[in-house]
Amino acid sequence: MFDIGFSELVVIGLIALIVLGPKRLPEVARTAGKWMGQLRRFIADVKLDLDREMHTEDLAELRKLGQELNDTRRLMESASGELVKGFTEITPDTATPTIHSSEPPKLAAVTSAKGGPSSSAGHGRGKPGSKSRFGKKHGGSRKARRR
Repeated sequence: MFDIGFSELVVIGLIALIVLGPKRLPEVARTAGKWMGQLRRFIADVKLDLDREMHTEDLAELRKLGQELNDTRRLMESASGELVKGFTEITPDTATPTIHSSEPPKLAAVTSAKGGPSSSAGHGRGKPGSKSRFGKKHGGSRKARRR
């Protein structure tokens, strides 16, 4: 703590022995030890109080962040509720009709941009019934290659 070496302690002890004498030296050493103990306890208490205070400040900051997160969550829930409400309030005359079916859409029934049916392997390009570039290059369809 004070960076005092052993040789310095020996010098201080010899001076105290000469000044105080052999009768009073043990009594003074005992008193000095009690004071040092009280000083160390006091310093430990102060450190503990500072640590508690810092911990309390950290907890208060965490509580504040938690409150901000809860506020943000409530805001997002209300905004999403308003969006759902807005989607349900769309009038039927402005909305495009959709067909809901339990069957998945069939890709073979897709028509090309020219109006004719497209081949299932040709991605809607080229002549009907012709093989795609993929089929010509590799000698088969994609499904055959995956197997």
